[in-house]
Amino acid sequence: MQREISYEWSPELVRLGARRFIARYAGPWLVGFTIIMLVAILALAAGWEGHFWWVMIILPAIYAALWFRYYVRVVKICDEMPDRKVTVRIEPESITFQTSEHSSTMKWSRIKKLWRYPEVLLIFTYDQHTYSMLPAGPLGEEGRQFIEEKVREHGGQVS
Repeated sequence: MQREISYEWSPELVRLGARRFIARYAGPWLVGFTIIMLVAILALAAGWEGHFWWVMIILPAIYAALWFRYYVRVVKICDEMPDRKVTVRIEPESITFQTSEHSSTMKWSRIKKLWRYPEVLLIFTYDQHTYSMLPAGPLGEEGRQFIEEKVREHGGQVS
């Protein structure tokens, strides 16, 4: 299968991809830390005089702030792009992302993980914090299945 699609790397798409990434990667920790922080705040309001209350409030707040910073940074990168049109070529041996300023071709074997969502695919290479985003709509079901099969065929994880 050889296919070429184009889409706009819009702020909405970037926000969606970033939210999906944060929810899956950091979500359980964010929920846990939020619960710990709320318990600490309630304990303080009830008169608790423990010496380490600040740890139960400050550490979760720092963790949440770091992820918020990540989200804001990703959206800012999108805002600074002069040309948001992305062309993707899907070929039997590789996938290529191209903008007016940059082109990047990846062999299927380089993709280690693919996270599937109804609206977007997140493609991870060697670094588990860096991903490429593909909107699912322009791919169609056939294109999406082809990408999933190629990732699996070359040892990548699809989830």
